[in-house]
Amino acid sequence: MTRRIINMCLLLLFMAGCQPSAVEVQTPPNDSTPSGFEKVPNEEIAEIALLKVDNFERVVGWLSDEEVVYITRQHDDFLLHTYHIASGVTSDLLTIKDSILEVRIHPDLTKIAIVTSSNSLSATIHIYSVTGEKIDELTIESSEMYWDWHANQSDKLFFSAFYEDWSFDSFVYSSKTKELKRLDTLDPFGKWGSDSTIHAINWEENDAISGGKERVIDTDTMRFHDLKENNIIYIETFKDLSVTVSISEDQKSFIYTLKDFNGKSAIFELPSISNYSQWFIPDIELLSDESLITYEASESGLMDTISPNYSLVKLSLDATTTEISVGPYHLFTCSPSGQRCLIGVHLEEILMIESGQKTPWIQIKE
Repeated sequence: MTRRIINMCLLLLFMAGCQPSAVEVQTPPNDSTPSGFEKVPNEEIAEIALLKVDNFERVVGWLSDEEVVYITRQHDDFLLHTYHIASGVTSDLLTIKDSILEVRIHPDLTKIAIVTSSNSLSATIHIYSVTGEKIDELTIESSEMYWDWHANQSDKLFFSAFYEDWSFDSFVYSSKTKELKRLDTLDPFGKWGSDSTIHAINWEENDAISGGKERVIDTDTMRFHDLKENNIIYIETFKDLSVTVSISEDQKSFIYTLKDFNGKSAIFELPSISNYSQWFIPDIELLSDESLITYEASESGLMDTISPNYSLVKLSLDATTTEISVGPYHLFTCSPSGQRCLIGVHLEEILMIESGQKTPWIQIKE
């Protein structure tokens, strides 16, 4: 999953006017904190070639278990490159003229989406093959935009367009049929299920602190139903796997319910973290081996007062919890196999999941 930051103040704006946000998702407490993970050479990391790069813009993520996509800038052009971490071979992928807002690699690793904008009132989602062939593009009139890419059907997009008054409209789009359908939902931050459903939160009116129930919307019939679980404050999905994060009755714990779409589930309880008027939910990455990786705080409390060191943990559908490493909070994104992750302020290091050790793979020239 592409590392993306969702500004959840938009959520409460449409729910209860201009009040403080109740949920903050995937925002590192301190990007400038020096890394605290131990760096010990071993056989796993000895094979990684160091890339030295000028005009660096950002790292996108994994194109395969050994290829990483990154962006540089040459004058007014943005260049997408692939880098093979074992061989050290760099290849040019695409040149983009407009300002890039976001780049995502589809989970099936066959397509890349690039969001660009030439003005403040619209954005365009461009879909390319991984060989650089243009497949489709969709321009959306909006001041801000949220979107989700179907993990099993790469032709399907869900998106919400926010306007200057912070009202919004939600849509589903098929690049195969070019059909655009409006979706009636109170939650603009929906996620695709394994089929043609959108999973959203039916928030309690004027109360985002307490969460709500999971609402499943069928995009073919536009019918919906609510699931039984309550107090949900966040949902993430990936292929046939999903996780909901709910808040406990005493509000001291986040309850992670990891489940597949066949009904198997596992429940984990981690300390809750708040940022005064909102919940802070650490990054979550769902993996293909029926597990997820996230951060666990050492205790429940305010982000500014608890320890700055977090445990990076793996929670599995077989109900096991594995601590990978301990250190400051950094962004991360994992390879398709889930055996290694890019991690760091600029995703500049590779973390080996089994050993918890890491090494730099890119050197950014000033």
